[in-house]
Amino acid sequence: MDMDTRADGIRGGREPRSGGANLLVFLALLPLDALAGGYAWLAVGIGGWADAHNGVEATVPAMELVASGGVLAAAGLALYWGRYLGAAVAQFVLTAALITWLLSSYG
Repeated sequence: MDMDTRADGIRGGREPRSGGANLLVFLALLPLDALAGGYAWLAVGIGGWADAHNGVEATVPAMELVASGGVLAAAGLALYWGRYLGAAVAQFVLTAALITWLLSSYG
């Protein structure tokens, strides 16, 4: 008999998931990360290239960065809500690193 259950059989508390589960969920989300990050990288690259060839000051494609960063941050929030804390932290760190790196090209 499991002594850690209530009378209705549902465990009390919300403990985090295991490290292996965090790793598997994070690896499963890598294609989404690649698509959203690749879209932002492509938007920044094409926007900078077009501005350079038109002879104007390069502008940050803010809506594209907000959209891709928002998708990645929403995935991180869903991971956090699902108690995949390690995967959520990795998702937020990668999102922050990607957006910071893309914005650094604009000085």
